[in-house]
Amino acid sequence: PELIDTCMRRVEGNNLEGFLAGFGKWPSDIMLVGEAPGGNEIVQGRPFCGQAGKVLDEYLEIAGITRDDMYMTSAVRSRPYRDRPVKGNPERISRSNRTPTASEIFAHAPILDYELSIVQPRLLITVGNIGLQRLLGGAVRVSDIHGQPQQSVIRHVDLEHPEHGYIEGTELYWIFPLYHPAAILYNRSLESVIEQDLYHLRDFLKSESWRT
Repeated sequence: PELIDTCMRRVEGNNLEGFLAGFGKWPSDIMLVGEAPGGNEIVQGRPFCGQAGKVLDEYLEIAGITRDDMYMTSAVRSRPYRDRPVKGNPERISRSNRTPTASEIFAHAPILDYELSIVQPRLLITVGNIGLQRLLGGAVRVSDIHGQPQQSVIRHVDLEHPEHGYIEGTELYWIFPLYHPAAILYNRSLESVIEQDLYHLRDFLKSESWRT
């Protein structure tokens, strides 16, 4: 709780709401790292619910795993939102999700670092750019390496010197980048690409090489 309070204080005044805890078993060989909770997740207290959650469950079914096989978390733990007047009725406000900022991701980074130390995963499945870039840096994009397992060290925050920003760790993890489940809702042309990536993930999980 103290770590969470510290992280939340760093983003006071930002357009963020609620807090969603990680979900699943720990320790676990597999950790799924998403972007940030949306409105449904904050209300229901469960990651990946609603339309994107249904797509994720389809992802996992193809890959031959379930939510029970992993620990699920995200780079940012509160919902980043944007309020806008409703067109034609400016007195009403529409609240929508938005992409978290770099400073919001950094503020929440110690929570993910702590989860990694507790869950002790061997494989990190990232969905979307935000989770991937949180681990490997902003230069990498899911469109370039989706469906390709990477073995790499990852970034974390030095709590004694947070002013230094991210520093590179020493432990190697397997990282398997996937498109975010919401991507297929907006771009149906990705459907066959994502399906192939999931078959690659299924084969990778069966290989057992990532467990050694």
